[in-house]
Amino acid sequence: MSKIADHANSFLEQGGSELGYDWDNMPELSDMEMILRFSIHIWDYKGQTEYEYYGVDENEGKLMP
Repeated sequence: MSKIADHANSFLEQGGSELGYDWDNMPELSDMEMILRFSIHIWDYKGQTEYEYYGVDENEGKLMP
């Protein structure tokens, strides 16, 4: 693996996957340490609510069309 891939894999193993990140949704390399330190979920990182990120209507708890 390359150094970047090793860093990304380490991020996911150290808690990134529990915060909603995966290989298709990775933060900037420079942000990874702070994301783990402060437990920043992917929807917060992208400036959305959990409901907005996952496509759920906050008022009804149903998936939005």
